[in-house]
Amino acid sequence: MEWDPTQFFRDDHTPNPFALLILNQPINERAFRVLKRHAKVTLCADGGANRFYSMMKAHDRESIDLPDLIIGDLDSITPDTRSHYANLGVRIIEDEDQYSTDFTKCLDYLRAHVGEFLSPSTSSSGSSISKSEGEGRELDVLILGGLGGRVDQAFSQIHHLYSMTQSYSSSSSSTGGHSTSNQEGTGKIGNLYLISEESITFILRPGRNTIQTPGTNRPGISSAEYLLEENVGIIPLLGPARITTSGFQWDVVDWKTEIGGQLSTSNHIRSDVVTVESLIPVLFTLELAGRLKRDR
Repeated sequence: MEWDPTQFFRDDHTPNPFALLILNQPINERAFRVLKRHAKVTLCADGGANRFYSMMKAHDRESIDLPDLIIGDLDSITPDTRSHYANLGVRIIEDEDQYSTDFTKCLDYLRAHVGEFLSPSTSSSGSSISKSEGEGRELDVLILGGLGGRVDQAFSQIHHLYSMTQSYSSSSSSTGGHSTSNQEGTGKIGNLYLISEESITFILRPGRNTIQTPGTNRPGISSAEYLLEENVGIIPLLGPARITTSGFQWDVVDWKTEIGGQLSTSNHIRSDVVTVESLIPVLFTLELAGRLKRDR
């Protein structure tokens, strides 16, 4: 499995198409400003609209910079925020299902409508995309959320990141190795990334994972604009895992890791490409460069 998490922040690279999902958590505004430039669609999960509104109002842009969609059971969005965006023509979708979170409601919507965001009319480059090209493309999802607030909510975000990643990868294996597609077959959901106050986090697949890490602030590398700090973590979520790594300061071979035992935290990147191999999914988290961290 190939990963390129810094592609979304690089000025010299056009990233894979992606959706930007705003949760009801403090927004990493520095990261948002960079990511918004290439996002195919920006949607808010219920109370995430309040966060989005407050961020834009602080810059007197609450009636200029708008989300494309607001989705959820709408028990968290304030009446004023809802009225403001409704009057400006923002599409607001109420889903009253109490057996799913607003997070999953948004992901389910993207899964069902992914082809719409990969159509020629939504191409950020302005170039035409043929139907056949659109059918072979994937829409990654970048989730703007926070892990520094309530512990239960942080675990909930990790839970949903894991469960939805597994849902899509399971669908992939049943469709010949591709990611989840919508019913029309006009595109697929790709990788999910959680962008928090200081990190970018995702779930590595079983097998060998190759992660591109250019622009890391590490010894021997000089750059005017780093993308990552050197610190990384590899966390098993399902019990014991055995991992083999390369490209880090402390590489391991068939090393047992588990919560309650040994954990790979605060390891250091030492290459532009690192690898992690495991028989089960593991969480992988990278520290964002200082210029991309949330300003507190």
